[in-house]
Amino acid sequence: MHTHHDPFCQPMTRERAREMLREHGLRATRQREDVYLALAAKKCHMSADEIFDAVGGAAGNASSEPSMSLATVYNTLEALASAGLCRKLPSACGASRYDADVSEHAHLVTADGQVMDVPMDLSEKLMGSIDPAILREVEKRLGVKVDGLSLELRGAAPAPDSDR
Repeated sequence: MHTHHDPFCQPMTRERAREMLREHGLRATRQREDVYLALAAKKCHMSADEIFDAVGGAAGNASSEPSMSLATVYNTLEALASAGLCRKLPSACGASRYDADVSEHAHLVTADGQVMDVPMDLSEKLMGSIDPAILREVEKRLGVKVDGLSLELRGAAPAPDSDR
């Protein structure tokens, strides 16, 4: 497993967000910066609705700036995902969630829809346990090129007082 550039090593500032957008071929607009900052600020995986609330798009926004529409948040998230700045995590039990950590790592999805990162050392062991020969066989049989791997575990949410 290769080491990756971790955007979380340094704090995410507006300037850093602007730089990341430009590095990924996106024009750095205030709305894109706001959405990316909200996404990168949390280790949890947010839905578009949660990001919408976080950027002050909801009615009752006391700011003098115009509020951002939910459609703008969705469009911005799609642009960020297409540019490789976040991963869209489709959910079988609700809204898609978005992850600003684009490194290959496993997720655990709970029955109530929470998405948690599997610690990187365990993610690497899980991802590394998949036989490359099986991936080549998938490519051959389906006539596709596999260029990434997403691993999702499912389980119960940890008890609030449990040690992890």
